[in-house]
Amino acid sequence: MKKSLLCVLVMFVAACAFSRDSTPLQISLWPPNAQVAPEEINVTGLKINLPFGGNNQIYGVDLGIASTCEECSALQVNLLINRAHTSFSGIQAGLINQAGSSSGIVLGGLNIADDKFRGVEVGIINSSMEAHGLQIGLVNYTEFMTGLQIGLINIITQSHVPVFPFINFCF
Repeated sequence: MKKSLLCVLVMFVAACAFSRDSTPLQISLWPPNAQVAPEEINVTGLKINLPFGGNNQIYGVDLGIASTCEECSALQVNLLINRAHTSFSGIQAGLINQAGSSSGIVLGGLNIADDKFRGVEVGIINSSMEAHGLQIGLVNYTEFMTGLQIGLINIITQSHVPVFPFINFCF
């Protein structure tokens, strides 16, 4: 009974792994050639980057040293770099976290949202064009803000008080 159940499970995972659109498991050394699935295949499960991996879309858990994608909705924990070119939602943790737009919780040394950020950013330097939520860091920068900044230097360029130490806010 156990052997037949294991056989069914292995066949299911293999069928999912070789579907045309997505894979439940991605193991990557360096894209595009040294990874289990090609970059254009989406990951809907676990992605392991040793040291670097890249896929169009990631849904699930993304772990390793460095990762890049177009869109990501995941728990993304990579030691050096997490990069979502278009959008990220979920929890991001790493030395450098960068996204086109981002929503969720971002923890790292340098956190950058090229466009909008919604949620909580905690880092040494936090930067975004537009922020909605909370930024906590030594240096916090945004052009437009609906929320609160806590840090040594807080900059909201489009505010009545554009620069203020310790706490700055705009609602």
